[in-house]
Amino acid sequence: MKIKNMIVYISFLLISNIVSITPLVAHEGAKGIVKERIDKFKMSKKMMQTIHKSIQNEDFGTIEKSATTLYNWSKEMIKFFPEGSDGAPSEASTDIWLDLEGFKKAVNNFELASLKLINNSKEKDFDKTVDAFRSLAGTCKGCHKKFRN
Repeated sequence: MKIKNMIVYISFLLISNIVSITPLVAHEGAKGIVKERIDKFKMSKKMMQTIHKSIQNEDFGTIEKSATTLYNWSKEMIKFFPEGSDGAPSEASTDIWLDLEGFKKAVNNFELASLKLINNSKEKDFDKTVDAFRSLAGTCKGCHKKFRN
């Protein structure tokens, strides 16, 4: 039981790092595709928080549902980054368009990690679900580090 609590705590620290790099104030002046993209990422953040809480409660149904929402977001994410949508108030780095293949790979990693979380939550395997969540959170952090101002 102590190991289980430690894993949940480590997961909390990881998600806290992601949350801490997410701005706490709304992006004033955002409109169009940039506003839609910001809203989608806010939803994504909320799903990650929901998954974290659900792991603590071993609520695999909610984990699966939230991970499915993230998976669906991964399938459409690229279209929310048309060229030229990197100006303020967007926090998208121009590196997205300079390294479009790298960005697509990062989005694909997010897609695969969310799918793994879906599958592990269906199995109701706590340890695998926690590992999949950590992997998913790592894809968020990695993408933010490389492709976000």
